Amino acid sequence: MQLQQSVSAKMPAQKVIVWEALDATDPMTKAASQLYEKTLAADERIPWMWIEQSVQDRTKSKPRPGGWSRHLLLAAPEGRQDDPDALAGYVYGALLPGYGGYLCYVGVADWARRMGVGGRLYEQFFKVLRVDAGELGEPLPFVIWESHRPDPLAPAADWENWTARTRLFDRVGGLWVDGVDFLSPNFAADEEDDDVPPVPLQLFVKPLDSPESAFTPERLREVVGGLHERVYHNQPGSVLFDSTLPVACEPRLRPARAAGAQKSERGELV
Repeated sequence: MQLQQSVSAKMPAQKVIVWEALDATDPMTKAASQLYEKTLAADERIPWMWIEQSVQDRTKSKPRPGGWSRHLLLAAPEGRQDDPDALAGYVYGALLPGYGGYLCYVGVADWARRMGVGGRLYEQFFKVLRVDAGELGEPLPFVIWESHRPDPLAPAADWENWTARTRLFDRVGGLWVDGVDFLSPNFAADEEDDDVPPVPLQLFVKPLDSPESAFTPERLREVVGGLHERVYHNQPGSVLFDSTLPVACEPRLRPARAAGAQKSERGELV
């Protein structure tokens, strides 16, 4: 605890460095696995070994044509990039050729919050995907990510964290896909357990090479449907796909902070 406090005290006066993890055995990558489990609920996260494998693949093999270009980025105070106790945060995601960017997971250590770490991770991730798209000769129309909004009856602290998160999304240019509850598989459930409900997530989009005006309800349905098909392998006609995008669904982009409003038991914003 004393070490975390000392690092936190120095952070405002220190530059935060963001770099890509290229060695799955590096202590900083191992520290990221621990932070990953601390910052994400079990029902929202994939096995860490999948992320670790993507780190290994970046240096040991060439991406297959049309395959994802995955990246794990880490953040730490300048001069402490080799100190696992100083790991301030991580972001993991990929470029999906022919679709756009997908930011899968992001997390910031408790002691490093309100120090700009989250913003640095997002911005660097956007830059990395621009390079990937440029190498393929493709545009990067958008980057999309998911986030789990608390239950309406969740403790006030959960809603305060959610509100702070949506403000961060605002600062990095993310817009809320209003009108869609994206139903994701529950990764904490056993494969044979059919009774576990899916995890409802909110979606956020940062327009890049496509202007915000291009994201009409029809285009947003394509983007949301593409996420189900490309990432979760759910096709039209499957329960999760059709429940996410019912016929009457008319998604629209709104400021991310609008997603931070809490709903009462009667559905009113408070």
